[in-house]
Amino acid sequence: MILCLLGSASKDSVTRMSLSVVEERLREKGEKTELLDLSLEFTAMHDIDDYDEPVPGGQTALLRERVAAASGFVLASPVYHGTFSGRLKNALDHLEGDAFAGQAVGVLAAGGGPRSASVACDHMRTVVRALSGWTTPTHVATTSGDFASPEELAGLVGRVDDLVEELCSFRYGSGV
Repeated sequence: MILCLLGSASKDSVTRMSLSVVEERLREKGEKTELLDLSLEFTAMHDIDDYDEPVPGGQTALLRERVAAASGFVLASPVYHGTFSGRLKNALDHLEGDAFAGQAVGVLAAGGGPRSASVACDHMRTVVRALSGWTTPTHVATTSGDFASPEELAGLVGRVDDLVEELCSFRYGSGV
């Protein structure tokens, strides 16, 4: 199962719409996905005192359980001040250092332009490495323009397909 972590709280955000495209394309390849909407399921800041010994049934314990059950990941975030959301960062900060060990992770960021979104994707790559994971070579940098016309949407779907193909290849060990 591929766990998709959504770092946007907006109900109609470009991040949410783009992640929906990723999930759809993964399902079309026969992959099971699960959405972890951090704005709905993890509404409070994680307590640093909970890090070493999470309270059973508490946010940190539940987050770690969901991550441990997954065999791949997609991190999706809006761009805020040149990087990914604090909501996603706070969740990732409460995972243990080997949380993504040997796992493939795709990254997606929605920004005002493709360059700002690419920078946020690079920041997520750094965190994935710190959590012992492997990011796909392709990331998805998206903007609202990707939903402006069928042609633009087709371009987004093409980029998503590249990410999905790499994510699936890494998960099954065939390489890219």
